Amino acid sequence: MLSRRALLASLCATPRLWPAATSAPIVLTARRNDFHQLLVPARIDGSPPLWCELDSGGGGALVFIEAAKANAIGIMPTSYGRSAGPLENALALDGRTRVTLAFQGLKLPEQELVIKPTPLLGDKDASIGMLVLSRYVVELDHDSPAVRLHDPDQFRYTGPGKAFPFTIEENNPYTTATLTLRDGKEVPARLVIDTGAAGSIAYLSRSFAAQHKLTEHSLASAPDSLGRRACRLERFAMGTLGVTRPVVHEFLEPGFGGKTEPDGMIGVEFLRRFKVFFDYGRSRMILEPNSRFAEPSRFDASGLRVHRVAGFADAVRIYQVLPGTPAADAGLQETDLIVAVDDTPVQRMSPGLVQETLMRDGRECRLLIQRGYDVFQADLKLKRLL
Repeated sequence: MLSRRALLASLCATPRLWPAATSAPIVLTARRNDFHQLLVPARIDGSPPLWCELDSGGGGALVFIEAAKANAIGIMPTSYGRSAGPLENALALDGRTRVTLAFQGLKLPEQELVIKPTPLLGDKDASIGMLVLSRYVVELDHDSPAVRLHDPDQFRYTGPGKAFPFTIEENNPYTTATLTLRDGKEVPARLVIDTGAAGSIAYLSRSFAAQHKLTEHSLASAPDSLGRRACRLERFAMGTLGVTRPVVHEFLEPGFGGKTEPDGMIGVEFLRRFKVFFDYGRSRMILEPNSRFAEPSRFDASGLRVHRVAGFADAVRIYQVLPGTPAADAGLQETDLIVAVDDTPVQRMSPGLVQETLMRDGRECRLLIQRGYDVFQADLKLKRLL
């Protein structure tokens, strides 16, 4: 059996340029992380294989990497620029250089690399703006994790999916979705299609949420982490393809990547329910429902927000305990460390898997907690909070 390192090496071996004419797509083996994002292995200037997120809302034909990772693989900036992510309300200084990006069977020279001073969110090594691949039809297969790059001149879609137009504005793909509120009112929203926006059906800007009084007209709402509020709506849909009783999130502060606010972003929790085709040449996205299409939209059932502690793999830290929730009832406190969940050491779990376990309303969850020098067990009766 091949080791993970040997498998990654074989996946990224012998890259070549796109063939002049072929009907077979280039297939990039992918893995699905705990947040349902697809990560593909790639090399940057001959680096060891890196797990890279493909981000359709990446703001351009750019590759993003954090400074510590760039330094580790021997890449230094040759110029400087400014960029911002969706959680940042102002542009920040970053480093820039040009690199060769190599996937399995594909080499792309002279790509612009953005070296971010702060860590990237999630478990990825780098993030690749999908406009890097806009010369192809990009197929994201969430069921059997893979990314396929089709020759646009020969691509013909004949499946059961539906096509939706998009426009590229400020280097992001925009399309329209419909939100159905508590009273049955349907609200159209112009949203960025964002494969990098994990954790929600959609993220909505403060201005859009205020304009339509989203909290007041939702079925229910609850505070969430990172300056957001979660709301459960009647429906979120693109055309006839939709999710009933979805959980969406609204930002509580203005600002959306340091630019004029769009209405929001379509997130991974919606996109993972489909095989997704980005047909840039025809300005359309094709959504083909997969086996996860009818899954319910879930929300935390514990009242806990957790994160990994840098350099401490044996635990995750509680950074928020919401009042009136199972976590508060169990006496948990901010700064407590979770050492194990249902007798599974946290060292063998990711923060995403820990958070997913805490969504299973109606079940009891047993946590091993460290508080200072004390270690004790806390039993949570998980219940639906939204």
